[in-house]
Amino acid sequence: MSCKNIPWEELDQYKDYNVTSVPLMAVADHLGQVCKDANDRYMLCRSDSGADPRKCLREGQLVTNCTKMFMDKVYKECKMPLARYTTCLDVNVRRHQFCRGTQIEFDKCMLEKMGVAREFTWYQDKEVPVHQTWPEAFREFRSDFVNALKH
Repeated sequence: MSCKNIPWEELDQYKDYNVTSVPLMAVADHLGQVCKDANDRYMLCRSDSGADPRKCLREGQLVTNCTKMFMDKVYKECKMPLARYTTCLDVNVRRHQFCRGTQIEFDKCMLEKMGVAREFTWYQDKEVPVHQTWPEAFREFRSDFVNALKH
């Protein structure tokens, strides 16, 4: 799909998905995996198109449609684990560290019923030697940090 100019009159055809931030936050890692292609197309279009957001509305709609289909399936397959997890996040001001029990329950449901495992994306591109332990990694980080301060 190519990025084309869309007249302002056509904007009314594009509908948003009515979901709050907490469920999206709860499923973000899973959603990022399932809708990766649509997200990549949208981000590529945005970087290629310049400042006019109308140029990527079609790609944005693909992201929205993928999200709708994914969330509908999540609500069908893992409704109660998601409800418990989102309620915990909501009550605890979106701090995940207080909701690990409900997160594990939700992740287990997502893996068993939808075949999507949570990936910790912030480390996906970094190769960590298998033989390296946490103290070794910390010492390496600390020495780099101290050396950077010296210069």
